[in-house]
Amino acid sequence: MQENTMKAIQLPAYQGNIIRALRSLEIATSKLPGLLDDEVMVEVSAAPANPSDLAFIQGGYNVKKPVPAIPGFEGAGKVVFAGKDVKALRLLGKRVSFFSQSDRGGSWASYTPVKATDCIELNEQIPTEQAACFSVNPFTAYAMVELSKEQGSKAIIQNAASGQVGKFINKLAVSCGIEVINIVRKEEQLEILENAGFKHAIWSQDEEFISRLKQLAAELDARIAFDAAGGEQSGHLLACMPEDSTLYLYGALAGRTLSEIPASDVIFKKKSIRGFNMNEWKAELSQEEFKKISKHLQELVISGELKTDIQGEFPLEDYEKALMQYIRSMSGGKILLKP
Repeated sequence: MQENTMKAIQLPAYQGNIIRALRSLEIATSKLPGLLDDEVMVEVSAAPANPSDLAFIQGGYNVKKPVPAIPGFEGAGKVVFAGKDVKALRLLGKRVSFFSQSDRGGSWASYTPVKATDCIELNEQIPTEQAACFSVNPFTAYAMVELSKEQGSKAIIQNAASGQVGKFINKLAVSCGIEVINIVRKEEQLEILENAGFKHAIWSQDEEFISRLKQLAAELDARIAFDAAGGEQSGHLLACMPEDSTLYLYGALAGRTLSEIPASDVIFKKKSIRGFNMNEWKAELSQEEFKKISKHLQELVISGELKTDIQGEFPLEDYEKALMQYIRSMSGGKILLKP
């Protein structure tokens, strides 16, 4: 491939059915796009598939790009060109992790243009595989634990606890003295969490799920919950929480609207539901605050305290095999596309 060309996975049109969407994808070769003044060109070394990426190719995410579009919001690589902006130039030649929802590119490609402000300069000790998954989940988990601290909650309730954000929340909460009540979808995930030292694990399909969750929430005074699923479980979580509690919705894995919301609890027990968006949280931070948090999280990744599970790595051309594996076992870890 010549230096002025790139290859990318291309989405020709949005498809509501995930299998149709996946099979409509294709590999395309094109010229490198020109850079805007505030952008850098990243030579992508690895990019993960996230639930948001799957929702995007189905047209069910809150971000829609003009089609044909290149999927992939997150990745890592080396900055090979930089726009005229002086702040962008300091990244030239550096390894970065990035998160970008720009119409101008996507991470499932050999190169992608990214705003310099959407890049995180990396410590050289961070492996490429961990760097590719650094920009979203570690910061999401960190922000949620900080939110819990600010609100004075002694315990957190979370579903999708066997997922990557859930595992990070457990690790970070322990260091803050906050208990975590972990809800899992598959029974075998209970043993995995318990073997990792996380004692408060509940299977969502257990006949006594509601009563057990209500009892634990009362005992531990869990006044904050993080919901990655939506659907009827949102209502069940809120109903089980003590008075003056808040449920934060940050995902929609159930693919359904919220339901079973206990109206009387909202009215008389001061319970509420709010959305959590990592990008909005990040926008409220100063540049120095974000750098400090990034340095801290990178140190935890280097030490092995925080580690993204990787279940497979695939060349860009094997995207269909890679994405099918991820769809079948999302809790098994990330899959990485490596151009």
